[in-house]
Amino acid sequence: MDQNGLTENTSTLIRPVSRATLPQEIVKALTDLIMRRVWKPGDLIPSEKELAIRFQVGRSTIREAVKSLVVLGVLEARAGEGSFVREPTSELLSGAFRWGLLLSEGNLDHLVEVRVLVEVECVRRAAENRTDALVAVLRASTEEMRAEPMDHNAFMEADTRFHLAVAHAARNPIFENIGSTIQAIVRIWYPKTYYIPETKGRTISEHQAIADAIDAGDIEAAGNAMRDHLLAAGERLRTLVPATLRS
Repeated sequence: MDQNGLTENTSTLIRPVSRATLPQEIVKALTDLIMRRVWKPGDLIPSEKELAIRFQVGRSTIREAVKSLVVLGVLEARAGEGSFVREPTSELLSGAFRWGLLLSEGNLDHLVEVRVLVEVECVRRAAENRTDALVAVLRASTEEMRAEPMDHNAFMEADTRFHLAVAHAARNPIFENIGSTIQAIVRIWYPKTYYIPETKGRTISEHQAIADAIDAGDIEAAGNAMRDHLLAAGERLRTLVPATLRS
């Protein structure tokens, strides 16, 4: 194995991907190598630079894919060393890893169902526990989404902060952990919907409605606004998932 974690065999398996601008394609390629035991637990995967060259994509695309796999518990990032394949003991692997890897039109419905169950309850509790600090975070993230209409990465970061803030406000660490896992999956799949012209504007409006309801301390309105947002977001993704998964 060389300093980048590549063996001769691995280098022939890493090939340029189609739809190279989408991080989820890189996630699928990396997880396929792990599941085929090309990279085993404890192995150092190739550097960001080497993967970008092999896949023929930008380093930001690799960085986003690796970040998602780190959050999901598939990889472990060690400062100054690189990213390593984790032992298959993470509690997240049984559900989140498979969701991220196998998402299709069929189990997209399951993901949306779980998001509704978890995030609607979180937002109801957030409205009940309303604080000025929470409202400020939600308003700020929504304004950042509005200010960066063409920057997909900035938009995704602001979107993620919004949902994580709501999960944190539920004041239940398990809800917060599940919410974080859900957002890791969302980061892999949902950015493809940004290429639908109306997606960003509608997402901002939906977030605004959620923030308004929380600000008013209206538990029912907050729950309804979050449910409407999640169902609409799922429907936007559903129109794209089948085409994306065709070979």
